[in-house]
Amino acid sequence: MDMLKYIFSITILLITFSFSYGQDEENYVPVKEKIPLELKGLKLGLNVGRFSDYLFKPERISYEASFDFNLSDKYYGIFEAGYSEIKIKKDNYHYLSEGYFYKLGMDYNMLKKQPSDYLGMGIRLAWADFSHSASDLILEPDHWPIYSTSVDSKSYKTYWLEASFGIKGEIFKNVYLGWSGLVRVRISGDEDLNFQPYDIPGFGTGEKTITLGANYYIFYQIPFNRK
Repeated sequence: MDMLKYIFSITILLITFSFSYGQDEENYVPVKEKIPLELKGLKLGLNVGRFSDYLFKPERISYEASFDFNLSDKYYGIFEAGYSEIKIKKDNYHYLSEGYFYKLGMDYNMLKKQPSDYLGMGIRLAWADFSHSASDLILEPDHWPIYSTSVDSKSYKTYWLEASFGIKGEIFKNVYLGWSGLVRVRISGDEDLNFQPYDIPGFGTGEKTITLGANYYIFYQIPFNRK
């Protein structure tokens, strides 16, 4: 009988231990390893899509460059800047606009298997400093003689938010091609309803609040800590 009691006690202990261990396994939640932020490269980019203006918008000359800071192949700090100039010459007016635009923001990379490439989304705060003027304006009032006038140069500042979704792929070592689709929403800026800008540098049509666009970039990555 003593032997049976001893075996029974051992069995109860083993069952209790197994049950407790099983409960611990069910309640165990694996802790994801946090990837420390580490500078892995700086990409210098040129928006080659701007050169299409020579064919489709010959009145505009525009340049845009990009700098992104690769933080552990997951987050990218972004700074973009550009210049735009528009010259329009018509029989009844001449229009001139020129200025600079800047964008500051962050991109998030959703790729895991090929982290050196990029597929993701981003957000930017952007602003433009520009001026525009008009000369040789020929007006034809109904009851007055035709006369010529001009509008002096005026300076403006416009701010907008920009959301992007895009890709970047390495085609040669440290050389990337990229594309992104953009949605821009104007949030503030100077306005003159009597003389609206034809085009806001970096944003688009001056009379709109929301504009769409696309960028086509070629990048070179200066490698840091890249394996």
